Parts: sequence; structure tokens; C-alpha cells
Amino acid sequence: MNTYFKFLVIAISAFAIISCSSDDDNPQPVIPDGDYFNGVLILNEGGSAGGSVSFLGTDQQEVMNDIFADANDGQGPGLFLQSIFFDSEKAYIIAGGSDLISVVNRYTFELIEEIDLDLQNPRYGVAFDGKAYVTNSGEFESDPNDPKDDFVAVIDLETLNVDITIPVGLIAERIVESNGQIFIQNGSFGSGNTISKLNPMSNTITETLEVGEGINSIQVYNQKLYALDSEGVKQIDLATFSVETEINKPDALTSVSNLRIENDQFYYTSGTAAYTTSISSTELSSEVIFDYGSDSSFGAFRGFEVNEGQIYVGDAGDFTSNGFVFIYSLEGQLVKEFSVGISPNSFYFQ
Repeated sequence: MNTYFKFLVIAISAFAIISCSSDDDNPQPVIPDGDYFNGVLILNEGGSAGGSVSFLGTDQQEVMNDIFADANDGQGPGLFLQSIFFDSEKAYIIAGGSDLISVVNRYTFELIEEIDLDLQNPRYGVAFDGKAYVTNSGEFESDPNDPKDDFVAVIDLETLNVDITIPVGLIAERIVESNGQIFIQNGSFGSGNTISKLNPMSNTITETLEVGEGINSIQVYNQKLYALDSEGVKQIDLATFSVETEINKPDALTSVSNLRIENDQFYYTSGTAAYTTSISSTELSSEVIFDYGSDSSFGAFRGFEVNEGQIYVGDAGDFTSNGFVFIYSLEGQLVKEFSVGISPNSFYFQ
């Protein structure tokens, strides 16, 4: 082997070693394929023709509507879309009016499979340890708060079959998971005053905690469970499953809804106004961040979320034409507004 060739082999080998070492020390982030990797998904409940999903990129320059239909040859995700939950790269879109859960790739929105058996008006879901736990309010009746047929469907995420249904005995609405514990909000539409604890090992309801009447929101934050009811916010210790702190609602606010928590601040709504209070306060503030002046009879704050220094509002208007999304700063300045599908009711950040 001549000297030049030896030098060339050594140089190439050294470059390869340095390159591999550099890659190991500074791995490049893996960016999933798909147009919906970085931004916010907007779930539009829809009307009699079905619901839809919109997407807004992080630059907030352009909203893309009907992304489910665009990715699936015009097919829709079902009637009366209620919520979305996630497991890794999959998104599960719950359509309560169709007794259907559409499983899609969360970044491309291409349909993978449908879950359409053993569901009755599904509402909210959470994934944990290879299973999905989905609340169902049962057969639609004249009284939607009749709890006698409310249950949780436990779905195997490999087979997408419902393994078991767990009767709740109370209203089954929002559901959250924390450290292997699952909690169910037993309240909706102004009724209900309890939270149920579900043991995923035994698939049984093990405890029920009484809070104030009209519970409408639950959130897990910093290993605590927070519940918003007609009296204010209850801080619940997850280890003892007991109320340890109460943050009272002031008389100046007739009602409060849509509890969200970010950076040690509560955010919530009353009427057409949004409010904030420190998580360490003893009483909720009645000082308005902004009032967006909706004239919708029942669609004001149909959707509400707080994320990375901005407040997202979904307004349903008349529930028959396209709704609107408004984005505000935490100080109450309007940042952006745009039209989406019918009745935007929730936001999910990719």
C-alpha cells in the first residue's frame, strides 16, 4: 500500500469516527412525517352533516380546515365530535353522535382504524398502559344527566376491541390520568358533585369524592387534582384522595367554567369574559382579562384553552354556520381571529 493511499484511508476513517461521535453527542431531533406536526388541532363539533378538524401552524399565518376529510378522500370523522385523546403518534377522535372513535396518525391525519362497537355516546378518553379509558353517557334520553347507563369503556389499543365496560353509577364526563390513577368527573350541564377514582388494575371504581355542585372541569397539575365547581376550585391530594384546599368563587361572579392551569395560574371563564388567579390565592379573582362580547346564545367559550402564553377561544355562534377562533395574549390583547368549522369546542397542541 503506497503512502498516499494509507493517508487517504486514515483520513476517511478519522472523519467517520468524528462524524459518528458528533452525531451521538448531538443527536438531531426526529421530525415525524406529516403536515400537522407543529401547531394546534381545532376540533369542530359540527352539526347534522358531521364535524371537522382544523389546523393552525405555530406561525399562525394560515388555518387549514377539514384536514380529516382532506387526508381521507372526503370522508368525515362522524357526528357531534366531542374530544380527542392521544397515544404516541396516534390520535383518537371521539364522535358522540356516531358512537365512533376514529384512529388516525396524529401528524398526517390518515385514518388507521375505527372503533364502532360497544360505545354509547362516548365523551372523553385517556390512554394508559396499552389501554384507553373512554367515558360514555349511554343512550340519549330526554334527561341527558340520567346517570343510570353511564359507563367507562376499556379499549385494548392493540386490538381496538372493548375489553370491558365499567358502570360508573353517576355521570361519566371528563377523565384524567396521573401516576397510574384514573379520575372521572361525575358532572355535566350544571349537575353532579363528585369525582370517581378508577383502579386500572382491577377495572373497578374504588372511591368517590364529594365536591361542590355543578362540577364542570378537572385538571391535573404538579401532582395535584383541581376541580372547578359552583363554589370555586378544590385542590385534591391524590395520595389521600381528599380536598386539602378550597379557592372560593367571589359573589361578583355568578358562575365559573373552563378551568385551565399554566405556570401556577388558574384561568377560567364566566359569561363572555376570561379571568386569572394565582394558584396560591384563597379566592378567585373577578378582575377581567378580556371580554370578547359574544352574542351567541349558548356558544360563547364553546372552546377554551391556554398554551405557551396565549389564550384560545372557540365561539360557536348560531351552531349552524362556521364558528370563530380568537387568540388573545395573557394580558388580554387580541392576537388573531379566523373562521373554522361549526362549533369549535376544543384545542390540542402538537
